[in-house]
Amino acid sequence: MSKENRKICITVLTIYAIVFFVLAVLSREPYEEKAVLLKLFHNYSKDNGNIQDVIINIIAFIPIGLLVGLISDRYRVLKSLLFGLFFSLFVEVTQLISHCGVFDVDDLFNNTLGALIGGAIAAIVVGIVHRYKNKR
Repeated sequence: MSKENRKICITVLTIYAIVFFVLAVLSREPYEEKAVLLKLFHNYSKDNGNIQDVIINIIAFIPIGLLVGLISDRYRVLKSLLFGLFFSLFVEVTQLISHCGVFDVDDLFNNTLGALIGGAIAAIVVGIVHRYKNKR
């Protein structure tokens, strides 16, 4: 990837992360007490689950993983996964401390899964582009 394209990806990633953070934390009214959900996969159950939240959290982090994967020269998928995990953890902890949202391990898992999917897409795209360039 050219330096110019890398700068564009970094800029888009930064803007996306800021917008996500504002929507997930700063746009919410604080709760009186801390809300914590530590039961993994509670959103996946029929009784009290919300599969829509699961899908939204996964999809929201695919662009993050994709951009990190495109920016990276090596270990694209791993870097995407780790960035997604730590950014999601940052958001969840900030929600916990500020009382502006719920610290939810399902969100942490689903966001990280989305970043992993995005990183895998980036690795596939880069692999296809390299093969195409090598054939020319």
